[in-house]
Amino acid sequence: MSDDPRSFGRPRRAGLDKLRRRTGGRMALDRPVSEQREAFTQLLELTQIGMPDHQVEPRELGGVACLRLTPRALQTTREIIYVHGGGYSLGSPHTHRPLVARVAHQVGAAATLPSYRLAPEHPCPAGLDDVLAVWRALPRSTQAQAILAGDSAGGGLALAVAMALRDARDQLPAGLVLLSPWTDLSLSGASIDALAEHEVLLQRPGLELMAGRYAGSLSREDPRVSPLFGRFEGLPPTLIQAGGHEVLLDDARRAADNALAAGVAVELQIYENQVHVFQATPMLEAAAVAIKAIAHWIATL
Repeated sequence: MSDDPRSFGRPRRAGLDKLRRRTGGRMALDRPVSEQREAFTQLLELTQIGMPDHQVEPRELGGVACLRLTPRALQTTREIIYVHGGGYSLGSPHTHRPLVARVAHQVGAAATLPSYRLAPEHPCPAGLDDVLAVWRALPRSTQAQAILAGDSAGGGLALAVAMALRDARDQLPAGLVLLSPWTDLSLSGASIDALAEHEVLLQRPGLELMAGRYAGSLSREDPRVSPLFGRFEGLPPTLIQAGGHEVLLDDARRAADNALAAGVAVELQIYENQVHVFQATPMLEAAAVAIKAIAHWIATL
């Protein structure tokens, strides 16, 4: 495993305050999930700045609606299957289109974003089943070259999908790319409290709410819910990126440690002074560097 700390300045306070104002209080824990989703969507509209040119088309795979992004210049036949974040309760392929467009542009590959079912209406394993259905609808030749990726909850879900594919002896992706993955919904990582002062939106009460929504009747230590507690043996090469100031830093570190112990080729990149899913913030130098690092890692597979 390569543990690669990269140092950058802290995000500007003014930018963080702008993010807070953008939500207008509608992300508060006592607000209906419908309002939280609207606020989250508006918040991520800020990331559309400088989005690279690409084509967008709806598609359906395995009975699941998806969004397919194709960059202007395709450089590889690889596909990226990207699972969006949002605490399993928020977000959509549209909210994460800017981030995925930047990754697809750097890699030179088309990307497909599944619109998986969200909690609390659809707790685990509904989202897992949806992403598996999308994957299994792909041609086997595409699967063998594909990159399975995701951020935050989507990173945890991508990891759980890879474990399910391995257990079913299905075709695995060529690699996993996990950005600030939420791998432990039992919230046992020390960084959740130790680094809380640095985060804009993620605090323990909100994580508890989202974890409960997603787990439903399942234990939060069920590997389908928290893949940190699953078996890592036999997983494909994995890149994990995390911010040095993010509350889920220990989720990333422990997942990398477990992968290494299981013999997985894993690279952990920690970007100092950065917070959760910093890659989605186009104003940050660290975001551009991290996305280029993703493309470089994929090119080495």
